[in-house]
Order: sequence, then structure tokens, then C-alpha cells
Amino acid sequence: MAEMAKQHEVEPLRISFINALFLIMDEMIWASDTRSPGAIQKNLKALRDNGKRLILPKKRKRKPYPRAVLKKPARYPNKHATRS
Repeated sequence: MAEMAKQHEVEPLRISFINALFLIMDEMIWASDTRSPGAIQKNLKALRDNGKRLILPKKRKRKPYPRAVLKKPARYPNKHATRS
């Protein structure tokens, strides 16, 4: 994944780990049956070239103010006993 990120000039965190894992697993399962062991370098290059579709969009910037949780009003307000 680091080589793929370097080739596409993005930071490694922008590559989808799950999709990259599935792509590598599928390629290795398919390659184990039909391809010769000498073609591994060519297969790795093809995997890196297919990595462009695994790049995630840039993260959005956060809001300038911190998030806050609003307090919910009591559903049944407490009745305060008065002294007589």
C-alpha cells in the first residue's frame, strides 16, 4: 500500500485498506491457479496500477467551533414541595 501511495502521489492513509485487501486477496487466489511464479513482479505492477481506484477523497475540514451536546429538558419536571 505504501508503494501504491507513492506511485499515485497520495499519503498512504488515503488508500482504502479494506478494498486493497480484497483486491490483493482476489489477485493472489486467481494467480495461484493460473499464473507462473516468474510473473509475480508483473502482477505486482498491475496491482499498483489498479490502485488508483482505491484512493479515498480528501477529508473534510472540521467546523471552526467545537461540537457540543445539547441538554435535553426533563420529560417530567420535578415538583418541589412547599412548606406551609
